[in-house]
Amino acid sequence: MIPSKTLFITFVAQELLVDESLIDFTTPFRHIRTWSSLNALVLIARINEEFDVMISSTDLAGLVTLEELFEFISTKKNGNS
Repeated sequence: MIPSKTLFITFVAQELLVDESLIDFTTPFRHIRTWSSLNALVLIARINEEFDVMISSTDLAGLVTLEELFEFISTKKNGNS
């Protein structure tokens, strides 16, 4: 199931160990202070676990903001590749 946008921000904040107040949908996720290649792999794995959506490192590299990531997951979850 795809969470609401608010719950998605909570999910990302928890996974990247940042305060929710520091991020929103316009945030480029690579600018989050805890972002690293290791955290990128962890986030990819957690997206698969939580939302049953496979996202590759190439897919992630093509996205910039948390909104783009949310929309990518939503599109994949709804069966539109």
